[in-house]
Amino acid sequence: MPERPTLDEAAAALAVLRRHFRSFAFADATRTNDPDGSYAVSVVDVRQRPGADESAFLVGLLSAVCRACLWLAPGLLARAPEYSGAGTGKGLLVRAACAVAYGQQPQAITAGATGEELDKRLTAALMEAGAALKSDVLASAITERPAAVRPLGQSKTVRLNPTAWVAVTGNGVLLSEDLARRFLVVELDAGLEDPEARDFRGDFVGDTLAARDVLLGAALTIWRWGRQQGDTLPAGRPLGSFNQWARWCRDPLVALGCQDPAARVADAKAKDPRRQAVAEIFTAWWAAHRGHPVTVADLAEPVRMAADPMGRGRQYLAARIRALDGTRAAGFVLTRSPSTGKWEPDRYGLAETTAATSPGPVEGEI
Repeated sequence: MPERPTLDEAAAALAVLRRHFRSFAFADATRTNDPDGSYAVSVVDVRQRPGADESAFLVGLLSAVCRACLWLAPGLLARAPEYSGAGTGKGLLVRAACAVAYGQQPQAITAGATGEELDKRLTAALMEAGAALKSDVLASAITERPAAVRPLGQSKTVRLNPTAWVAVTGNGVLLSEDLARRFLVVELDAGLEDPEARDFRGDFVGDTLAARDVLLGAALTIWRWGRQQGDTLPAGRPLGSFNQWARWCRDPLVALGCQDPAARVADAKAKDPRRQAVAEIFTAWWAAHRGHPVTVADLAEPVRMAADPMGRGRQYLAARIRALDGTRAAGFVLTRSPSTGKWEPDRYGLAETTAATSPGPVEGEI
């Protein structure tokens, strides 16, 4: 690696990484026939600026390389369409990234049948210093040091300082709101009903390991260049808890032409099923009551149906609405006016928020 890389040398290093991973089906990439004839399928047109998906992967790759030196770092989610995502290369992409960063394969962890089971498996893996989607353990491990976890069968907690690079793969996976800002999202879409039938020859992970000295050198050249530029590089979008990571891993690649993966956080939050459910309630509420304060008993039927679709009853509905006090979603905020008398019920009013207002928590958000 150059002792003091120039901008041109950093750009050349980025080109090396892009060319090696050009065969992956980054969903928004401009594709072309492989000019070298190495692949029978179309590849990413590396003459064009990286798209959001390729950019997120490249930032994730640099994060994996630098993870041991970073206090905190976001994880990587590689996902594909739910019904046609098998065989798009999600796992292969993560294995290849680990081959570059660590020279070995990742420790794989399956999710289990429940969220509790996932947390148990993650706790065990983190305590063994290995690492692999609502999970409080995962959220804590990514954004807290030390992270407090409770081993299976014990009442005490263990404080860990995890430096594992976390990668998740899946088809149709949605991030819960508390995990949305903790992951870089890479969408893969081969544009085929059966992507596993694509004609790939050779051993990509083996080829990656064989070229590891070149690929790792390219990643470290970009890192060194960025570190030497210091605060002179333009800063990307703020991403809470990850300021050091942003300066060391994200901002150098953005300066070289990649897109900022933090720009996708709002979109990920919008897809959270809990946020969508709240948005449905507030939309129905505004249509029925506008900004007039009402009691739970006076809520219109469409609001009741949105808040309690299973018809669990008055107590559930009252608890559900009370839990939404102060929540911001879909351009609205709900506020509670406490009762003035012992037997008077609370009233709730919905108000519109401005576009500049920062989003408040959906219930249960960390």
